[in-house]
Amino acid sequence: MTAKILVVDDEAVTRRLVTFTLKALQVEVEAVENGELALQAAAKEPFLLAFVDINLPDVEGFALVRQLHAMPNMANLPIFMFTARNNADDHAHALEVGAVGFLYKPFSTQELRGLVTKYLNG
Repeated sequence: MTAKILVVDDEAVTRRLVTFTLKALQVEVEAVENGELALQAAAKEPFLLAFVDINLPDVEGFALVRQLHAMPNMANLPIFMFTARNNADDHAHALEVGAVGFLYKPFSTQELRGLVTKYLNG
């Protein structure tokens, strides 16, 4: 079974970068641009890991993390949040809503692959 990873970011360049970076790990990436599409994808199939941007067009990323974790099939989903904004409270807030980690954009492709490898290999 191929590991499936959900990526939620309104910036197409970030979605493409994450998808391309993780291709080397033989994982399947579902990259969507807003919270509504993320919830629809999560309702259809389980994911092993997710990356959620804080600034989304239809919902704040923090709220989306709560919504994803409220779904029975996503309750234990490890979620990383990422952002390009410089707000000292974001990291703590991400952990409060249930994220397991936090990345500042731009992040390195090595850092991203390392995080995913760590979580998929348990």
